[in-house]
Amino acid sequence: MSVAPAVSVAFCLLILPGFLVVLAARVSLRTVIGLSGAVSASILAVSAVVAPYLGLEWNLGTVLVGTLVAAALTFLVRLLLDRAGNRRPGTGGSGAGHSAAAQHGLSGAHASGRSGGGIAAREAAGLAAVAVAACLIGYRLIQIFQRPEFISQTADNIFHLNVVRYMQETGSGSALTAGGVQGNGPEFYPAVWHSVAALVADAAQVGIPVAANSVNIVIGAILWPLGAVFAARVLFGNRPLVMFAAAVASSAFSAYPYLLVDWGVIYPNFFSMALVLPALSLAVLTLRTRKAGQAGTEIHLWLVLLACPGLALTHPNALLVLLVALLPLVLTAYAGWVVPLWKDRKATGKGTGKVLLCAAVGLAGAAAVCVAWMALRPLPVKDFANTWQPYQTTAQAVGEVLLTTHAARDAAYATAILVIVGAAAMLREKTARWYLVSYLLIAILFVFASGVENSPLRTFLTGGWYDDQNRLAAALAILAVPLTVKGVLVLAGVLGFGLERIRVPARAVAAVSGVAVLAALFVISQDTTVRPAVKKAALAYSLGPNSDIMSTNELALFEQIDELVPEDAAVVGNPWDGSAWVYFVSGRSVVFPHIQALMTPDRALVASSLNQAAENPEVCEALEDLGVEYAVNSGELIYLPGNPANTAYPGIEGLDEAPGFEKVAQVGTAELFRITACD
Repeated sequence: MSVAPAVSVAFCLLILPGFLVVLAARVSLRTVIGLSGAVSASILAVSAVVAPYLGLEWNLGTVLVGTLVAAALTFLVRLLLDRAGNRRPGTGGSGAGHSAAAQHGLSGAHASGRSGGGIAAREAAGLAAVAVAACLIGYRLIQIFQRPEFISQTADNIFHLNVVRYMQETGSGSALTAGGVQGNGPEFYPAVWHSVAALVADAAQVGIPVAANSVNIVIGAILWPLGAVFAARVLFGNRPLVMFAAAVASSAFSAYPYLLVDWGVIYPNFFSMALVLPALSLAVLTLRTRKAGQAGTEIHLWLVLLACPGLALTHPNALLVLLVALLPLVLTAYAGWVVPLWKDRKATGKGTGKVLLCAAVGLAGAAAVCVAWMALRPLPVKDFANTWQPYQTTAQAVGEVLLTTHAARDAAYATAILVIVGAAAMLREKTARWYLVSYLLIAILFVFASGVENSPLRTFLTGGWYDDQNRLAAALAILAVPLTVKGVLVLAGVLGFGLERIRVPARAVAAVSGVAVLAALFVISQDTTVRPAVKKAALAYSLGPNSDIMSTNELALFEQIDELVPEDAAVVGNPWDGSAWVYFVSGRSVVFPHIQALMTPDRALVASSLNQAAENPEVCEALEDLGVEYAVNSGELIYLPGNPANTAYPGIEGLDEAPGFEKVAQVGTAELFRITACD
């Protein structure tokens, strides 16, 4: 089966809308490329939410309209800013007045003017680096997914694949209604990933599993390294070694991108984490141009506004990570604004109004952070006992941070050494220390989630991530990439110094030293860190006779249901044996669309007593209320055997021997019955 059409559609949806919109802002090409994914996510998210109010269905045309509107608004904002710049005294207009640093997002030594050919060569090097990462990560993701039609046989994926089908059925990709797949009415769920998968399935004419795997390949192999390379360029400049170091580093950690297509699976988090570094880099550029008094701050602020909806609606966890990561940078910038004003007031006795304004801004900012911290958590602090529990001691958790590993996996020595070297180097650079604090804050949160005894304090700090160490391990790996890049630069410099001492030609020193360090990082990380992670993740992806949730027999039966079951009839089955996926395969409603579906009185009665329908009129009343006319009985393995929750459906057992059930179809031991007991 060729996945090229599905991957192509996914690429166009995840990259092109943002590329066109940021291009309309007339910023540097590296910024256009680097922010294309984050802005695309916002266009997709907002278009999906707004479309139902305009009477539009969720399709490629709706995305095109959203892209054109966002591009037009961006062009208008740029035009207004240019005109304002022309009227501003002392400027030669926004276009002419932009320094090279503002146009290219550079600073210091990197802000030198370049010819058009130099810029083209630099951007070509950046794209080549992304291509390297795409090959490395794409190969590993293909190893995980194995076949295009394979699915992750895990609990969360029951929900994710059903949401994609729900969007196809309802014609809405809105996050405001995506939770309605559970059968409890429209509910909010961060669903940009699902809306993209639905579009890919429809446009490329492929099944939902193929669409899901194609979207994940584009996110992991293209969107993520685009952001990582962009961040490295913003922080460390445009040298080829910086770009290729970021590319190799983006493929070197097990916690991201590989963990989030294994654990859960939590595809929305997988998508959202790919947007964190581009958003962080945009904030750096905005504050950098503001501090330098350069033109360009306003258009960067507009791009910030464009990027925020995507971060929130792919998954709020991304906003929380970004909030923590940006806190040191914002506080540093705030101090740089307040301290001079305070000193000036003490020296001259003037400027009280400005100081009070600074204080008001600081209080407002602190209040906003507090509100966001509480609002973005899925559970209140008082529910601390209902979240994920720690699995190790605090000392062990600290050790995992230092060894850039997680979940009691083997130490990742290659990245650990580079992260420590990079951190030590950045500690000596005054302007870079904020990033170390950002990394340390996320590391502390990981330590609390994985190695501190459960308590209200632990949930207050990490409850926004469900106290789940896997989500925080992914966040830590993402922020470790720039530190790894810095470590590569330092070690390549040390090696280059040694090569110079043994009289290696000067032209060859930089290339040899850089390639040597990157080769070591690649070989060691891929063999000792990535390969085991990929091998483990691949265990969850299957579609065979003995698959954990849905087998090939069940799939073959489910594929017949749309021809055997009327559109307005619902199907009941034990969700733990695969019947929850009747919906995503056939489009027919199911009573239990997830293993954690809400158990209403009617649902509970059917779960416990369906096989007694011929003798119990109350069961027939419940079936009528639920619209149920058919039942599925797998007779195969139950997901997570031994879990008491999967035994809560005794009424759906033994239907072939119970009176009032007519067998309609059978594949292997998987059976479909029409309920005749209530006729």
